Amino acid sequence: MNKFLVVLIGLVFMFSSCEKDKLVINDDFSSGIFVVNQGVFQGGTGTITFRNESNNLLINDLFATKNSGKVLGNIAQSMIKFDDKYFIAVNNAAKIQVVNAADFKLIREIAIDLPRYFATDGTKLYVTSYNNDFATGKINEIDTKNLTISASINVSNLPENMLFSSDKLYVTLTSPYGQSSQDIVVVDTKTNKISKTIVTGDSPSAILKDKNNDIWVLCAGNFAFDPLFNTLGSLHRLRDDQKVASYTISNGANGLVIDNNGDRLYFLMDGKVMAHDITDTAFEDESIYDGFFYGISYEKSSNRIFLADAKDFSSAGEVLFINPETKATGRFATGIVPGFIYFSE
Repeated sequence: MNKFLVVLIGLVFMFSSCEKDKLVINDDFSSGIFVVNQGVFQGGTGTITFRNESNNLLINDLFATKNSGKVLGNIAQSMIKFDDKYFIAVNNAAKIQVVNAADFKLIREIAIDLPRYFATDGTKLYVTSYNNDFATGKINEIDTKNLTISASINVSNLPENMLFSSDKLYVTLTSPYGQSSQDIVVVDTKTNKISKTIVTGDSPSAILKDKNNDIWVLCAGNFAFDPLFNTLGSLHRLRDDQKVASYTISNGANGLVIDNNGDRLYFLMDGKVMAHDITDTAFEDESIYDGFFYGISYEKSSNRIFLADAKDFSSAGEVLFINPETKATGRFATGIVPGFIYFSE
């Protein structure tokens, strides 16, 4: 066998091996960082950016890549992992895309008006949705075996984020434009009936639990056509379904997250990333990073804050991440209008 043939065969095996390695790298999406990009409002499709930091892999339209170019749909809102599937809420397209977690191949579409955000306790899965009047909505239980909506609870105002606590599901009801809501409803998940309503501040949106099992609610404040009639935002601490602390903050505050110790809150307000310790007796207006961001998330395994930067809302965005202790930062590119960041382990 001549030397040229030996070299040629060696190159074939080398490239074949590299191609196999690439396929292995690209073939498992059961863990990693997912960015839900909304896409251009009423003029495009949402996308999913996938980031695997262990091998520096970045795919900026994972759904289309793994589904022969099929589009996700307009205004991708949020996603969650349940069992071996990802559920992706696509708002304007009025559906939930269900994909296999391992290969991200589409399994089924679930029809639902204007889906928003998910919550699960590992046994049940719920999603909020708006009605087409944009003044009322539903809290929906998903049948995760048959991939259908199995129950819906009608609510006034607009249901947004949810929090499980034992057999109770806490749901924020934000204000429809030009109207006012201060309510959180508590759903008994054994019966799918509302058991209680808790009054907080104007337009509650984000909700989470701290290390003491106290519940925190961020309220954005109401928006009016004339800014003079906007109302201030607020931050509330609940214990045993009663308010035990309240803080006044700016109108438009959003995106509440908590650190890996469960004792320090972060949220977006006034073009800054704000911090609030759960032991603070007053709101100290502490900022850890300046910038206007469209979404915030916290990766507890690495103690990093992830910030979605939508740029001009019509071209590619990016995600910036920061360690709040060391101030070390990094970033990666995303699709158009990144808004929701999900960590799958």
